[in-house]
Amino acid sequence: MLYLKLMFAKFLKFLIALALLPLVAGEIWTLIDLVWKVGPVGQPQAVLFYSFCAGIAVWLLIFFLLPRTMWLYVFGHEFTHALAAMLAGGKVSAFKVTSQGGHVMTDRVNWWIALSPYFVPIYALIWIALWLTVDFYYPLKTWLPVLFFGIGFFWCFHVTFTFSMIHPRQTDLSGQGYVFSFVIIAFFNVAIVLLPLGLLTHDLKMSGHLFLQRVGQSYFFTGNEIMRGAAWLREELLRRQG
Repeated sequence: MLYLKLMFAKFLKFLIALALLPLVAGEIWTLIDLVWKVGPVGQPQAVLFYSFCAGIAVWLLIFFLLPRTMWLYVFGHEFTHALAAMLAGGKVSAFKVTSQGGHVMTDRVNWWIALSPYFVPIYALIWIALWLTVDFYYPLKTWLPVLFFGIGFFWCFHVTFTFSMIHPRQTDLSGQGYVFSFVIIAFFNVAIVLLPLGLLTHDLKMSGHLFLQRVGQSYFFTGNEIMRGAAWLREELLRRQG
């Protein structure tokens, strides 16, 4: 009975993932639009955009040219598991981190706890929290490019290590279903980038409208293709019966 419940839960998550795919496509479409909008030189926010990109570039050089600081990623990964468990009302009974891997033992497991390290850029959030704390006492408005450089740097740290650690034997993913896991990870990672890019446009209302427009177009395209496929299948069945 327990096995059937687990299989039904995975099947339900699979259906949810399929329903979310056009949403992810709309996110990516919006991301491309926003990058195109804030990228041109001459706009005041372009400095912040290029600072963000510079942070990404610097981390990529470090990631591919220098020894990888695996223990630092593992610590952030397991810490995010533990933090997610506590936010969900669970208790953490064990926490272990090594350069080869780590684990967290909690009394509660769900998709949020299992997948959060794959879409929560914990070091980027810590960087932002530190910045806001210092800015509260010593205004740092003139140093905003440094903030966006750090966000790009730590977000890219998160993305590169996350994708390098994804493999079929990863129990965090298999336990929730691979399709569901990949869609959720993609959805939140793109959403996290959309927020600062939306801020850089200085028009969150426009960014939100653009997002809704692209998502709507994605669902319309998907629905149209499903209808076309169903019509083709119906014609094929009728042709074979006749």
